[in-house]
Amino acid sequence: MNVNYAVSPVRKAVLGLLAPLIYTSSVMATENSVESTPNTGVTPYIVNGSNASVTEFPSMASLFIDRIDYDGVYSTGPYCGATILDPTHILTAAHCIYGDESAQLFTVVVPQLQDTSQFPNGSIEKVRVSEVFYPSNYSNSLNDLLRNDVAILKLESALNIDSVNDIVKRPTSEGYRSSLETYTAVGHGDTRSGFDGTTLLQKADLNYVDNATCATAGFIDDAALTNKQICFNGNYSSSTGLFNGTCQGDSGGPVYWRDGVDYRQVGITSFGPGTCGGTSTITSVFTEIYDYKDWIDSVIAGTETAKFVSTDAKRTAYAGTTSSGSGGSGGSVSFGLLGALMLLGGFRRVISR
Repeated sequence: MNVNYAVSPVRKAVLGLLAPLIYTSSVMATENSVESTPNTGVTPYIVNGSNASVTEFPSMASLFIDRIDYDGVYSTGPYCGATILDPTHILTAAHCIYGDESAQLFTVVVPQLQDTSQFPNGSIEKVRVSEVFYPSNYSNSLNDLLRNDVAILKLESALNIDSVNDIVKRPTSEGYRSSLETYTAVGHGDTRSGFDGTTLLQKADLNYVDNATCATAGFIDDAALTNKQICFNGNYSSSTGLFNGTCQGDSGGPVYWRDGVDYRQVGITSFGPGTCGGTSTITSVFTEIYDYKDWIDSVIAGTETAKFVSTDAKRTAYAGTTSSGSGGSGGSVSFGLLGALMLLGGFRRVISR
């Protein structure tokens, strides 16, 4: 995924004030120079990865911006990863969607995407998001290390998938928390900070790190790490000079635990070090989904209230407002690297010509 951001001078100044251990990626940008409600984009990709097959990880999904039917605009790559809970519910990170009306209105989910270059014109399935859910106690703050960084997207219509074999397999306990277990992160995107070496789905093995060790990694506030977050590092590659990990572009995507038979998702990619794979202590921090099992089940059961509801009328009104006076004729929106630090706030939309 190509990197193409327009960052305001104010935000450049903010970047210099934040601790350099955190990376994140952006969600969607607003039209022209109007800035949205402050949000944190966290988007990791896979460092030292190898090609992965969607048949091996069938619950994998990708989030794109698709305004083609409204003003011709679409994203050139996925802005976040996700996984399939059932044919109408998608699991991702809250920071991917929080506080960004454009992303909430125009996100489409593409299941089991092997090659991102297939969007939007390839033989792929894409379904619009109709409702957005995230915990009321989600903190969109670096100081809180994106506490409760989990979201569920309800779809307008059901995905054409196997409703038994293509959905997330969740753990039944936290017994997997051991350095002896096998973990694999999966996603599309950068193979190192600021560089996207492939459009193919990638995977990389990770090593479990206990929270006591993780809390000494040098975050903005180490005490903010909770037991609802799970940490990993990775093996060193002499060819890249980096450690296995996630990087900009795949926030919201999964880390799986191999239970001996199945891949079970244990975490949602949340944040990591400023240089992807650049530290041996911690290369990735994930939201641990077992701790949110009751909330996830409540959303699926329809007993939670959506934080945002998207409709065709809202999308039409928004596209008409943001397109007026832009002087453009549509195009693609590129998402990618924020640099070594998290950028608090919305971003200007960049239209390729």
